[in-house]
Amino acid sequence: MIDYGLLVSMIIAFGVPSLFASWWLVSGRDGPVGFLDVAVGPVFAGLAMGRLTTLALDDPSSIGSISDMLIIRSGVEFWPGVAAALAAVLVSAHFGLVSPSRRVAELAPLAMIGYAGYEAACIFRDGCYGPRSTIGLRPPGLTTTMLPVGWFMAAAVGVTAIGVHTLLTRGRPPLVVALASAAAVASVRAVGSIWLPHVGEGLTRQHLSSIAVAVVSLAGLAIVVAKDRRSRLVVSRSAA
Repeated sequence: MIDYGLLVSMIIAFGVPSLFASWWLVSGRDGPVGFLDVAVGPVFAGLAMGRLTTLALDDPSSIGSISDMLIIRSGVEFWPGVAAALAAVLVSAHFGLVSPSRRVAELAPLAMIGYAGYEAACIFRDGCYGPRSTIGLRPPGLTTTMLPVGWFMAAAVGVTAIGVHTLLTRGRPPLVVALASAAAVASVRAVGSIWLPHVGEGLTRQHLSSIAVAVVSLAGLAIVVAKDRRSRLVVSRSAA
């Protein structure tokens, strides 16, 4: 049976950044390349790793069962998936004879746009959840109206994606761009998870991992930015 909600979400997640790639170009060895040409492989690598990580943590006995592994809706660990997708991008860029760090920096804001599109497409899946509100949406099967937290997360990630791309166009180091994108997405996910429903009183594994990635990436960003500023200052003094 086809999961039309997930299918529409994936079309949006791939389609919107493909449109943006008309302006936010991705460099190839012989000129600009399409977003889908360089993103599809890493995305599927990320989905596979994210799904395997979920099964390893929640139900190791399911590993090896194709039917269980393919049920993406039942859980995909986000950040292990991102790490696998990043590794796939680096390997692909290396074999494509382009700068791996530059490829990551160019794909980062486009990936953020894709993630924003996926969050906004919650209305096509099981509905957009959040805290009870007099103004909002009513997810299928519920009688209460909820504020669509996914839409706010999508807007926040989309806006910060523009800022991340601005860093790239201003010649900031690729590592700054990559860390800024990770910090932005992790921070949005960490804050948004506060209002998303979950089982139990404590923080979910996804929430905790987003907080950890946000802290590490923000710290790394501060260090890299400080070093970049010092190097720029040394160069300006030498030129003077």
